[in-house]
Amino acid sequence: MTARHAPTTLPVVRSPLLGRFRFVSHAVTGRVPGLGRADGNLGYSGGRDRPDAWEMRRLWCAELGLDPHAIVTSGQVHGADVVRVRAEDTGRGATPETQIGLADAMVTDAVGPVLLSLHADCLPIFFVDPGGAGRGPAVGVAHAGWRGTVDGVAGATVAAMAREFGTRPDELYVHLGPCIGACCYEVGDDVVAGWRERAGDGHEIALRPTGGRPRFDLRGANRLLLERAGVRPERIEASPACTRCDPGRWFSHRAQGATTGRFGAIIALRATEA
Repeated sequence: MTARHAPTTLPVVRSPLLGRFRFVSHAVTGRVPGLGRADGNLGYSGGRDRPDAWEMRRLWCAELGLDPHAIVTSGQVHGADVVRVRAEDTGRGATPETQIGLADAMVTDAVGPVLLSLHADCLPIFFVDPGGAGRGPAVGVAHAGWRGTVDGVAGATVAAMAREFGTRPDELYVHLGPCIGACCYEVGDDVVAGWRERAGDGHEIALRPTGGRPRFDLRGANRLLLERAGVRPERIEASPACTRCDPGRWFSHRAQGATTGRFGAIIALRATEA
């Protein structure tokens, strides 16, 4: 057994905003020291112990009542491409060889696929369309580091849901999950220039001047872009957690180095009684 001391209940984090929807299962996993061979790491990269990686996916999914064989992942490349996941794609990415493709966001209106995005400081963004006006519900998840943010992955996901499912942006609910906070995220001139070009007027909202290098607010930046994409401000919720400030609870590239593990952002539609 790879889990050295699996807790009775794993410390998943859920959004109060999204928790109102009975047809959605969602959670953010985390780092649990002593859980498995790599503290609950859901990722397969970095010379990972593959049986242990699968066991961690099984344990976290069991906590959520989800089937790990239904996991869908994409190859995350810090861009803004969005892939639609259909029912027949269920399980594409449960292991790396079967990933659905290269993309930093996935959306679905199918019951069955369990969308999994992997993070270690980059921002997870959850999307829920409750449905209506002749359409069913839909969900999505995006991975937004500074490159994905500057490339516009948040707005691209909103646009993909509108195109694929008829989603109205003003009816979306969005949760911005744990990520490196502006308190810790020092960036260089390339990030500042890219963000200024993307944001134009209002770019100051995500840049925090200091005596040294500026700091970038991933949640503030993506909130601005989501509002510009048509999402209502009161339907955007943000976690306060900084992954670098609390490396005992989160995997953090900045705090632990490039070989650190990955926590997961998981979302799926589930069948409900009519």
